[in-house]
Amino acid sequence: MSQERPTGVPPRQHNFEEATARAVLTLAQQTPDQLEWLGAEPAENGWRVPVLDDVLVVDFSDGRVCTAAGDEVNRFWRVLTLHYLGVTGRPDVVAPSVGFADLAIGRSYAPVYRGRVISRLCYTAGRDESTLREAAERLGGEPAALGDVAFDFQMFPRVALRLVWYAGDAELRPSATMLLPANIEAFFNVEDIVVLSAGLGARLGGKSF
Repeated sequence: MSQERPTGVPPRQHNFEEATARAVLTLAQQTPDQLEWLGAEPAENGWRVPVLDDVLVVDFSDGRVCTAAGDEVNRFWRVLTLHYLGVTGRPDVVAPSVGFADLAIGRSYAPVYRGRVISRLCYTAGRDESTLREAAERLGGEPAALGDVAFDFQMFPRVALRLVWYAGDAELRPSATMLLPANIEAFFNVEDIVVLSAGLGARLGGKSF
């Protein structure tokens, strides 16, 4: 008997290998013009695309994604990168301005998002201002005038996220908000959005791709 999924948990991605295989088929249909519009450039056996503080190289033959140094990225960043390069439309570039709970697809998953993204962030890189500033600058974050501290991060060439951080006090821990482009659903599905946000938090916390 299959177990029911707890309320508020986003539907899981397909098996990562299956997701990779499907993405490879999609990429085989992409035109060079579309890939260049997405900010990618040709590379041997595939394309390279700037992601945060690195340039990831995608092998279109098998979906393998590596950093500029040649290290293979983890399965989460692999699928995110493949899905980004598989976008077929040309959505407007929109500045990050809405929270996850503001998205129609995100409202019922907001508590999960807060646990996986915001709470973890505030216990790691967001535990104090100096740690957050150092981490954000290391990833190329651009200061923004919101909250006590805020930074914009270019996750992919046409998708940016904004982290707004609020200092705590004697009674309250620091808190934060992750702002997304209002049209982010044109680039990623709901689980991808959660993983993208959590991935930024993990990178701020010192984890590699």
